[in-house]
Amino acid sequence: MDPKDQDLETTAALLARAEAAAQLDPLEEPALSPVAMQRTLHQLRVHQIELEMQNDELRRSQSELALSQARYLDLYDHAPVGYCTLSAEGLILESNRTALELLGAEWADLAGQHFNRFIFSPDQDIYYLHHQQLLRRGGGHPCDLRMVRLDGTVIWVRLTTAARASGDNPAAAPEVRIMLGDIGERKRLEVENAKLAATLHEAQKLETLGVLAGGVAHDFNNLLTIIIGNANLGSLAAEPEGEPAACFVAIERAAMRAADLTRQMLAYAGKGKLMVAEVDLDLLVRETTLLLAIPFPSRVSLQCDPAGHLPLVKGDATQLFQIVLNLITNAAEAFGPETPGRITVSTGEEILDQAAIDAGDWALPLTPGRFVTLEVADSGPGMTPEVMARAFDPFFTTKFTGRGLGLAAVIGTLRSHQGGLRVRSTPDRGTSFKLYLPAMAEVLETEPA
Repeated sequence: MDPKDQDLETTAALLARAEAAAQLDPLEEPALSPVAMQRTLHQLRVHQIELEMQNDELRRSQSELALSQARYLDLYDHAPVGYCTLSAEGLILESNRTALELLGAEWADLAGQHFNRFIFSPDQDIYYLHHQQLLRRGGGHPCDLRMVRLDGTVIWVRLTTAARASGDNPAAAPEVRIMLGDIGERKRLEVENAKLAATLHEAQKLETLGVLAGGVAHDFNNLLTIIIGNANLGSLAAEPEGEPAACFVAIERAAMRAADLTRQMLAYAGKGKLMVAEVDLDLLVRETTLLLAIPFPSRVSLQCDPAGHLPLVKGDATQLFQIVLNLITNAAEAFGPETPGRITVSTGEEILDQAAIDAGDWALPLTPGRFVTLEVADSGPGMTPEVMARAFDPFFTTKFTGRGLGLAAVIGTLRSHQGGLRVRSTPDRGTSFKLYLPAMAEVLETEPA
């Protein structure tokens, strides 16, 4: 029934009751004098005006109350955090618009549903413990957990709860009021900060080791120069066929191998001497693969895939050749004695912005720009995260000891060339090392082999 019609019926009923009461009044009112009649009429008019004023005040109060309720509902619905009310059994009784938007749902999707249905499965225990704390204490410390939106997206929220008596009955089972705060951006920043902290720690470690390696290499190189020079003089002074001459030659060879180690240490420290020239990486790749084609294990295929028409790079061709040689050798050694596999050496060109750099898995980060790339990818056993974390430590190896600086020297050489290195590896699926070197403006017009 229309509320207006209901009000009219109520008014008519009250009027009928009043008239009936007036007819049942046994007292007879005495006749009023004109003065008394005027006074009575005046009093009635005063009461009528008073009632009208009271009605106006009541209507104004009701209008203000309705406006206040509308403002409250607007603030509640569009609050910066989501609000939900749950029954004692955990059923959703009400929620504001922010909570609906947070969960990507409409009210019909939430009404009467168990709240824990929207908790991400691995975090159900966190919610359970938080709920138990709430039941014991009437409130609990906020907790961070993941929830699942209606479309399956996982989001991070901060959950704050409180138990309140439902209605006017204190003995009734309490309702649970929940506040949901979106902390997805904060969690993203925490992950980024953790990555930056790890990168900074790695950079500081490498810098410290680089300073140490550079200092040792310089001092050691000075001593080797004396040893090699005196060994050479001794071999010249000794009888050519005599035993001392052979000893001097052995000393000189050993010292030369030690000198090669110092060059690796200087390369790791980024202080090696560069013979800078314009280098064509396509040509470098073809020469390296041709050099390794004959001694390469027959069970492992070596494929060369140069892009062609690439810009030149400035660098030391010998050191860059050594990098490619080391990466191919490491890839080949990753396969077992009887395990077949494939190694692909390819080149390309990329333009990287800051977003692409931030999204990459970099062993050696770089700044945005235009780069020529050289990638060595294999189909070998790959590396575990633990091995990846130590792969560029000096003298670290998973094969056998006494292998030298290994990948650490690769990092040092690339650093001295203002280059970068991106590494991807998945256990049982292979590893990829991708080098980035700043591109020159010139493009060499060569066809890929």
